[in-house]
Amino acid sequence: MTLTRDTRGERAWCLYDWGNSAFALVCMTAVLPPYLASLVNRELGPPSGTIAWGWISALGLLLGVIVSPLLGALADQRGWRRRLLASFALVGAVVSAALALALPESWRLGAVIYVVAASAFAGANVFYDSLLPGLVHEKRWDELSARGYAYGYAGGALVLLAVAVLAARFGDGGIRAGFVLVGAWWALFTVPVVTVVAEPPAQAGGGVLERLRRSLREARSRPMLWRFLLAYWLYNDGIGTVIKMAAAYGAEVGIPVTDLVGALLFTQLIGIPATVMFGRIGARVGAKSGIQIALAGYLAVGVCGLFLSHAWQFWLLAGLVGIVQGGAQALSRSLYARLLPAGREAEFFSFYDVSGRVAGIAGPALFAIATSASGSGRAGVLVVAVLFLSGALLLGGVEVVGETPGTGAQTPGSVSGRTGR
Repeated sequence: MTLTRDTRGERAWCLYDWGNSAFALVCMTAVLPPYLASLVNRELGPPSGTIAWGWISALGLLLGVIVSPLLGALADQRGWRRRLLASFALVGAVVSAALALALPESWRLGAVIYVVAASAFAGANVFYDSLLPGLVHEKRWDELSARGYAYGYAGGALVLLAVAVLAARFGDGGIRAGFVLVGAWWALFTVPVVTVVAEPPAQAGGGVLERLRRSLREARSRPMLWRFLLAYWLYNDGIGTVIKMAAAYGAEVGIPVTDLVGALLFTQLIGIPATVMFGRIGARVGAKSGIQIALAGYLAVGVCGLFLSHAWQFWLLAGLVGIVQGGAQALSRSLYARLLPAGREAEFFSFYDVSGRVAGIAGPALFAIATSASGSGRAGVLVVAVLFLSGALLLGGVEVVGETPGTGAQTPGSVSGRTGR
């Protein structure tokens, strides 16, 4: 299939990252975790807040583990990727705004609302990611995937800055207004992707359950796909735990809230050019090599996090995370796309999503267990470092047709090659 350059469609696709990153940054990372943890600590005492947020984060991704593959098969069969993306995003946006009704009066109700919103966020990403292969030629997947994450950093940073200003001016009332802003921002920037980006053709052939069974059988014949998913499960476990637990852990060791929010905003600002840079690295040396570079940076973050005690150290680590985070995630998405059969991206991206969800469940849960057993979040940080190292080692054995073994760079004349692996 020959793809023409559709800059309007590319921009609309990237704008969804611009919109939903407000939820990822404000509710998953920078504002809600320390805020909700402080409410828990006020009632139960520290480190109950860090432990509670670890379990809440895990539950926030649990609901979609079973339904994502079924919905992915349905989206491919019926041609419903955009429709399901819009539905999940709308639910997530509305429920995000509903956090304003629960907090600070009931952290338990706030936790339930967050679980629903996080499930909708992860579900929508299945259909969003599956639109990537149909937008541009395979040679540009790394670049476009990275550009989407760069848009996300910029959009998320703008909303976080606005929420920080509201919180500084109005206290709890400003934080509640920030949750409403997150929901509105997410809903608004979902409109372009579901109205401009073309829906891939429906893929006839059997019912949803039969398609899913066939996909599972086919997936078993693709050892590199499973090896990558296992590697991704491990290192994305570490990435997701850093995203969800950094602010709660920083609050536990005594980092002021102003430094927590400021440093995480710093992460976003650095992430914009750094993610674009990693897109170029992926195009030059291959997505796999780019991911390995990013994971080396993450391993350094995990080791240094063991010694975190001052605000300046949190800022330094936040900057390093900003350099590597978007690159690792963007290149993982584009590398995985190269392992899939054409026309069934939503089905197979559901496996990617399930791997990410299981990682999102296991990482914060392991962090919470280690923290609870030791009485300190530093034990949880050590678990994260081990996850990065294990994932990087396993990724080293993944080979992709059309890329030079050992480097991940594309071999001349072999750009496609997406079937028969």
